[in-house]
Amino acid sequence: MNIDKFEMDTVPFEKTLTLRLPSTAMMDEEAAQALSEWNSPLIYAEYDKHHLYYDITGRVPLRSQLNKVMTKREAIALFAAVADALLYGMEKNISPKFILLDSDLVYVSEETGSLRFICVPAVNPGLQIKPLRSYIRELIVNMQYDSSENLEYIGKIINYLNRNKKLNPADFIDYLDSLEQEAPSEPAYQKAPEPVYPNTPEPDMIPLESLAASKPEPSPAEDEISFMPPKDEPKKDVMDVPEIHLDDVSAPEPARESQEAPQSFPYMIRKKNGEKIVINKDEFKIGKIPGMADYLLTDNPAVSRMHAIIHKIDGAYYICDNYSTNSTFLNGEPLEAGKNYILLNGVRINFANEEFTYYAD
Repeated sequence: MNIDKFEMDTVPFEKTLTLRLPSTAMMDEEAAQALSEWNSPLIYAEYDKHHLYYDITGRVPLRSQLNKVMTKREAIALFAAVADALLYGMEKNISPKFILLDSDLVYVSEETGSLRFICVPAVNPGLQIKPLRSYIRELIVNMQYDSSENLEYIGKIINYLNRNKKLNPADFIDYLDSLEQEAPSEPAYQKAPEPVYPNTPEPDMIPLESLAASKPEPSPAEDEISFMPPKDEPKKDVMDVPEIHLDDVSAPEPARESQEAPQSFPYMIRKKNGEKIVINKDEFKIGKIPGMADYLLTDNPAVSRMHAIIHKIDGAYYICDNYSTNSTFLNGEPLEAGKNYILLNGVRINFANEEFTYYAD
C-alpha cells in the first residue's frame, strides 16, 4: 500500500504526513510550487531536498468514509471531485502520475466534507500509480448506496468506463454533469413548477421556467421587472425582509423610467464579516479562481473553484449553481445545478457553508 511509505507525525492540534524521497528522486519544482496554494484540491505541503511534509490536520482518510450510505448526488460529487483534482493538475502542468489515487491517501475534511489529494511531484518516488479509470471502479465497488434510490446511474457510469479505456477527466466530469440533469431520484429535486417557497414567511425562490410562463409581455417603455411594494404601503427598512410572492411582482410605471437615472446594483452581505459585494455585472461569478471569478472566496475550502453564477436576465437577477461540490442554497434549500433561480430581496444565499443575504438594491 502507498500509505506504508509515509510517516505520521501527530502533535497537539496538528497532523503531518512525511514522505522520505529516495536519493534518485528528482523534484518537479513547478509542480511542487502548486502544493503551496491553499485553494487547490491538493493537500498543502512543504518540502526540502529529501522530504515532503503534508498538512492533514482536521482530515480523515476517504477509506474510513466509504462505509457510509451515499445518495446519487453525493456519489456523483465524489467521482467528480476525483476527476477535478486531476483536471486541476493538468491546468498546473502537474503530471497525473504525481497525484495519488488511493483511498488511504485521499483525505476528507471533517468540517466541510471536501476532498484533498496527496501529490508527490518527484520522478521515481517508488509509489504505486493508479489511473483515474481504475480508481473510479474501485470506489464503485467499495461504496455504500442509498437503496431507496434508483441505482441505474451506477450501471451507466460502469458502461461509460467500459467504453473509455483512457478516461479523460474533463470528459468524465461532463458525463457526470449530464447524469445530474437526468430525472432526479432525490426528493429535494422533485419540485413543482410553482415557486419553491409558496407558504414560507421568507422570500420566494422561483425557477426561471416558472417566471417565463407567467411574465407579461413588456411595453416599449417597460422592459424590466420591479420588486418594489405597492405605492400605498409604507417603505420598509432595508434590513426588514419582506414576504414576497409572485403575485406581488409588477412592472414599474413608465413615468419612473429614465435613461438619465443613475444605475443601481443589487448586492450581497457576507454574514461572517459584514462585507458588501456589489453585483455590477450581467454575469457575476462566485468562486476561488483568481482572474476568473468576480468575487473570490479563497478562505473557505468548501467553496468550489467556480461555484455559482448570478445572471441578469430581462432586468431581473437569477442565480445558478455551477455543479459545485458542496452545492448552492437559497433559504436553506439546495439548488438543482445548472438551473436558474430568481433572486428576491432579502433571500439567504449559501455557497456551501458560506452564508450571504441578497438585497435587490
